[in-house]
Amino acid sequence: PEHLRVTVATEATKRKAPTERLLEPEAKRARGSGARRPAPPSNFDADSSGTSASDCGSADCEKHCNCVEFLKRRISELEKELESERDHRSDALEDCKAEVKTANEKLCAEQKRRDFSLERFACDDAKIRYYTGFFSIGMFLACFGFLEKSAEGMRSWQGKRTRTGCRTTTAKAGAASKLPLKEQFFMVLVRLRLGLDLQDLADRFLVSPSTISRIFNSWINLMYCKFSELPLWMSRRKVNKLMPPCFKKWYPTTRTVIDGTEFFIERPSSLKRQSATWSNYKNHNTMKALVCISPDGTITYVSSLYEGSITDVDLVQQCGLLSHLEAGDSVMADKGFDIQHLLTSIGVRLNIPPFRRGDRAFSPDDVLKTKKIAAVRIHVERAINRIKEFSLIAAVLPNSLWDTAEQIIHVCAFLTNFQPHLVG
Repeated sequence: PEHLRVTVATEATKRKAPTERLLEPEAKRARGSGARRPAPPSNFDADSSGTSASDCGSADCEKHCNCVEFLKRRISELEKELESERDHRSDALEDCKAEVKTANEKLCAEQKRRDFSLERFACDDAKIRYYTGFFSIGMFLACFGFLEKSAEGMRSWQGKRTRTGCRTTTAKAGAASKLPLKEQFFMVLVRLRLGLDLQDLADRFLVSPSTISRIFNSWINLMYCKFSELPLWMSRRKVNKLMPPCFKKWYPTTRTVIDGTEFFIERPSSLKRQSATWSNYKNHNTMKALVCISPDGTITYVSSLYEGSITDVDLVQQCGLLSHLEAGDSVMADKGFDIQHLLTSIGVRLNIPPFRRGDRAFSPDDVLKTKKIAAVRIHVERAINRIKEFSLIAAVLPNSLWDTAEQIIHVCAFLTNFQPHLVG
């Protein structure tokens, strides 16, 4: 009956060997994917049932060995090709690196050539003199070396100042600048020499105008303090040693040649200060200082700044110059410095051109004396002109530099001593 045949088939399926049950899904998948059973070898004969098993095994082993050898050779060839390709690419990579390095060097050189920096002008003494006032990069580096150690611990200017043993320092440290110290020093000298404004310098050195202002004021105060430590006033013995022939012949006892100079300032907001700083001689608001040189032309003394309305006699009396003079010295000055009454008490002689008495003309002796004094006194005016070659103080000083004006003028005066002697 039909139901008995179904039952027997079901039992037979359950009794299949485990291996057959495992292989059955593979067979089904093969049939489902359309895969075909591998074809037998071409030399296989279904009727040659007499072929021995040992012959078949030997042939298979030989084929296997040949295949292994072929694969080994192929692998060796591929490895050689890979090594060759690697070497080729390594050489190409090295060439690319060298090319990139050369391009970067050219780019850096071009960038330095275009950048406004000390390194760009270091090999050109004419440019160094134009931008800094120093006659060579060696002088620049010598001055920077004197200031560098103090500059490393310099506190940044913040506007509010406190009095210390030296002069003025900042009350609060500012943020570190992006510019190296040497570039900061270069920037300060450029501003002194050319009188450039803050925005111009900011564009040149790629920082903000406030950073330029802070760096400038910090360095000016540092330079003022450090330069003040150096004794500018010469001893009598040194003055005699360096005295040029033109002084030795006519005025051998000269210790110093003095003159007053005025610096234009912006009109102050205070009416009282406007009146005090007004100079009738310059017809402008000014600040006045006394400048002294040795006979060889070295600047040996610069007084503090006073209001432009002060007289020459009061300037000498108040500035402190008299304390540096010794008995037996002589001072040379212009007619405006009629200070013999101040010098007599300390045993110092005054050499000034003679005055006219009434309507009478000069005597031949007076004319000769005037010419002699004028011939040597001119050197103090040349020294003052050197100071005013620094364009920042040759122009009108703005009110924003009022707090540092005195320091700026003293620094400029000191820097002129790096130049050759005025008198041979």
